[in-house]
Amino acid sequence: MRNFFFILIIISLLTSCDDGDVIITDFNFIGNNLKTCGGIGSYTFYNINNSFAAESISLVLETNDILFIENGINEYALNGTTYLVNYRKYDDDIDDDYFCSSIPPITPNVINEYFGASGLVQLTTTVIKDDNDGIIEDINSALDTDNDGLLDYYDNDDDGDNVPTINELGPDFLEGISEFPLDTDGDLIPDYLDVDDDNDSILTRYEDANGDLDPTNDLTISNIPDYLNENMTNNNTIDQYRIHTYRLTSDIELIINNLILINGTEQITKETMILGNQNNIIDGTVSLTPEF
Repeated sequence: MRNFFFILIIISLLTSCDDGDVIITDFNFIGNNLKTCGGIGSYTFYNINNSFAAESISLVLETNDILFIENGINEYALNGTTYLVNYRKYDDDIDDDYFCSSIPPITPNVINEYFGASGLVQLTTTVIKDDNDGIIEDINSALDTDNDGLLDYYDNDDDGDNVPTINELGPDFLEGISEFPLDTDGDLIPDYLDVDDDNDSILTRYEDANGDLDPTNDLTISNIPDYLNENMTNNNTIDQYRIHTYRLTSDIELIINNLILINGTEQITKETMILGNQNNIIDGTVSLTPEF
């Protein structure tokens, strides 16, 4: 019986090592440790593990794609040149400079390295755009009231009259006193969606005597802007939008499917390799002027 078990062990060892394949079922990379550097032309993604071992996995994408600004999935097939992956182990801990410095450090030393022979990269980007205009809007809606190319949920001037939405809601609505936004002319169209707020047959955008794309500072009589005064019908034809702004934040998740890493005759196979995720890879304000 003892000899029988010994034979089984020998057979098991031989069948698991006969072709050089090493099947790895786990890596010790923490998901939210993914970091990036570079930009259009050459993006570098990397995940460092100094806790369990001095090791890293990195991905370089040499592409002119503008990443991180739109929802969706970008796919790239590893080719060893423009799209390449490296898994490395080192003789000491590493830091971000190893990947992001213009002159990479000469230490620590690489003691083991595998190259990506094949695999399909999937970069998933989740983008949030917010105009902070005081209106709760459905981010899944395709509504673009003024047809300026900016959907209402991130358009800070929904009706395109050059008066920002937040300035057309009225203090009672903004302070929660009223559930109804301001409707100056009582036509049941709130000002922020009404292209003629005072119903004088002159577009609000045109009641801009000084032509600075801001109808709020054009006051001919008393302290009421012309665009809210039905008795003032100054007409300055302006078919141009003012600068719009919105906040953009984006998160990414990076995985590689059917990844094969090689080092000589050794091979590491991962059906799904999660390189990690990075929140707020972009967090800033976008300014643009829509085309009329």
